[in-house]
Amino acid sequence: MWSPRLRTRAAALAVLSLVAFPRLASAADPAPNGLFNRPFYIGAYLGEADSRTEQVEQGIGRFAQMVGKRPALVKTFHDLDVDFSGRGWAGQLVRRTSAAGSTPYLALDLRYAGAPRHGLLDAINSGGADARLVRMARGLAGVRGTVMVSPGWEMNGRWNFAWQGVYNGNQAAPAKYAAAFRRMVTIFRREGARNVKWVFSPNVGNPLALGSVGPSHWNWYGHYYPGDAYVDYLGPHGYNGPSVWGGAYQTFATVFEGRDSDNILTDLERRFPLKPIIIGEFASQEARGHDKGAWIREAFATLRRHPNVVGAIWFHTRKEADWRIDSSRSSLDAFRTVMRDPNVRDSFR
Repeated sequence: MWSPRLRTRAAALAVLSLVAFPRLASAADPAPNGLFNRPFYIGAYLGEADSRTEQVEQGIGRFAQMVGKRPALVKTFHDLDVDFSGRGWAGQLVRRTSAAGSTPYLALDLRYAGAPRHGLLDAINSGGADARLVRMARGLAGVRGTVMVSPGWEMNGRWNFAWQGVYNGNQAAPAKYAAAFRRMVTIFRREGARNVKWVFSPNVGNPLALGSVGPSHWNWYGHYYPGDAYVDYLGPHGYNGPSVWGGAYQTFATVFEGRDSDNILTDLERRFPLKPIIIGEFASQEARGHDKGAWIREAFATLRRHPNVVGAIWFHTRKEADWRIDSSRSSLDAFRTVMRDPNVRDSFR
């Protein structure tokens, strides 16, 4: 299991300017030109149609027209069988995203043809996916510019993802996941894919043990952490979806900072003070009696108070609920206001 070494924030901030990501500002710094007192990168999952190779450039343009600025990050989903070379559809998608000015953010589904439904992490750690990983690494090494990769997201959840701990031995699973993550990073680096930046993306909280039980439970997110040398960004996921998962309507602060979330934003900043955070997925549904525009304003005001957070990716689609930015006029207006902030950048490079 993982035992973090805690450092004081003062010591961390003294050396932040030496590392290769945007300066992490103090929450007390003034923000005279807008909401954010630091460069901030807003990205999006554009939905299934606009995540296709032949549509992604137009999708980026439509998003920019809708909210007033191009998404700095564009998220897409891929399994281990895709071809990221310039000949493959996934490789073309990544290259077209990059050419359009957005940085590709790839959520990597760890399944592949012939992989077991249970024991997937054992199969990866025994080399069952190595040939595929080599091919992926070589393909992404040929992409000009940064590519973000988030392997096996929401590993601490329990919603039918084959890499989650509940399908890989429970108490033994976090160590297996961490080993699989390290194996992937090692292969990519060996194959020359140094442009790939790695994102560790747990879900908020612990669905197997509601409440702030933290490291005392085997499924706590931190037990899955593969180590500082293998992670470039932290990318937690969280949603306000009471009609989907039940429970009360929640503010962004409750989703990411509440007791049932294990206070994940503050906890990440405390345990990993040198790691920048990009919220890997977030969104809210519309709900009677609540204003989604107010939810968005509160979300970004909360992010403003967390200096290690340098970006956030909105899940802009209708799926379990209507997560779209333009699900209402209030929602769209609030998002457009945030995007007008001069510190919100339209390019991650």
